[in-house]
This record gives sequence, C-alpha cells and structure tokens, in this order.
Amino acid sequence: MDTIKKIFDKLLEWICVILLSLMTILVTYQVIVRYFFDKPNAYTEVLSKYMFVWLIMYGSAYVFGLREHMNIAVVRDKLPTKLRIVIEMISELIIVLFTGGVLIYGGLKQMMDQMVQLDAALQIPMGFIYSAVPISSFFILFYFLYNERKLFLELKSNNVKGSL
Repeated sequence: MDTIKKIFDKLLEWICVILLSLMTILVTYQVIVRYFFDKPNAYTEVLSKYMFVWLIMYGSAYVFGLREHMNIAVVRDKLPTKLRIVIEMISELIIVLFTGGVLIYGGLKQMMDQMVQLDAALQIPMGFIYSAVPISSFFILFYFLYNERKLFLELKSNNVKGSL
C-alpha cells in the first residue's frame, strides 16, 4: 500500500506541476495577444479556466494524501495521543463521507449527464471537463483508506500514551 501511495503522490504532483506550467504559458500568451496585438484568444482563456479547476481538484487530493489539509493544530496538539488519533480518524471519515456522497456520486452523475453537451469554445464534451471531480475523489478515497490504516496501527501500537 505504501508503494501505491508513493506512485499516486508522484502522479498527482506531476499532474499539478504540468497543469500549473501550462496555465502559466496559456495566460501569458493570452495577455500578450490581448494587450499587444489586440486579438484575444477565447481558446486559451477557456482552457486555462478548466485547467485551474483541475489543478484545484487534483491538488486537493494530493494535499489530503499528504495530510496537510486545514486543521486546528493548537487544539489537536493539546489532546492526549489516543484521543487525538481517534479525532483524526473521525475527521478523515467525515471528509470521505462528503467525498463519496457529493464528489464521487454527484461528480460521476454530472460527468455522465454532461457528455452530450459540447463546450462552445473548445468543442469538447463538458463531461470531460467534469471528470476531474470523480477522478480526484477516487484518489481521496484511496488516501482515506491509507491514512485510516496508518492511524489505526498507530492507535494499536504500544508506543501510544494517553487515554480516551
């Protein structure tokens, strides 16, 4: 499972780097052609907007996998170790319930519903654009299972001090 996590981490890291690089190039090109040549390009503007959404979705999955998402560390760090681990497990469960219900189920439904509609500028199915939602959610689901396993093993280890 550690090997799969490392592969997913590298994959998402590279996806985010490539998306950010391409967005930078597209936006720079858009600014140059708009202001210097007075010829705005609708393709680059629309594509960079979609890439930004993809970057957010894949970046959030990557950050969730690293366990670097937002938390209130001041309160968490003052708790006994076992209670802290249990609360972390519950918070991860709440996140994955949202991910499963809203992002995976709703994202797949929305993606499938939008496969027949074409984007006006790029002429590609909108379902392709929406595919980032369920795909990134499956990464989050994997990371949840990985993190829960790791937290459970930490909770069961003899090195954990503190009581519930």
